[in-house]
Amino acid sequence: MDKGYEKEAFRTVCIKISILAKFKGFSKRQGKSHSMTLLAMVEFFEHNGISPDERMHETIASLKYLIKHRFNAMIAIMRSIEKEQTLPTVSMIQALFEQELESNDDEWDSDFDFIEQQLTETKKPSQPEPFDGEVTVPKIRYDRLVEQMEELKEDFKYVLDHVSLFHNRFGKDHLKLDLNPEAIEKYRTKLKKP
Repeated sequence: MDKGYEKEAFRTVCIKISILAKFKGFSKRQGKSHSMTLLAMVEFFEHNGISPDERMHETIASLKYLIKHRFNAMIAIMRSIEKEQTLPTVSMIQALFEQELESNDDEWDSDFDFIEQQLTETKKPSQPEPFDGEVTVPKIRYDRLVEQMEELKEDFKYVLDHVSLFHNRFGKDHLKLDLNPEAIEKYRTKLKKP
């Protein structure tokens, strides 16, 4: 019996025979009585705000897959933006602030020294600035360069381990590289990457 509707009386509705057969089959697949199946259908349309005349062209499962695929693409775009734009910008700003903090310590002394230097020194326009050997690099880039240097050292050590001295009876001795062509090509492409 239908839960909650046990005391209600039945009324008839006139339905075409082919439509009634289709509805009975649907009701049987749902495992509910005809009244409860019809109630569930009406509540579904009311709850979701759609009309039975509208066609959704795609199933809900395919829409869910499409939405999930779009979200994954959006997440990938956001991570790419963060990796390629936000993090380098933040590291550059941090480097600038660190330089600013270091220069603020002796700000007054350096201001007077700078003014005095400008008054006493006349530079020639063609004379290049001397390079003092100090370059400011963002920490992220520095860490990546250190990591690449370690990889390069390991690769070079691996190659050197596979080099042997070959003694030639009729000429100069030479070195023999005992690596397969795939490994050599791998190292070649690795070195070409920026």
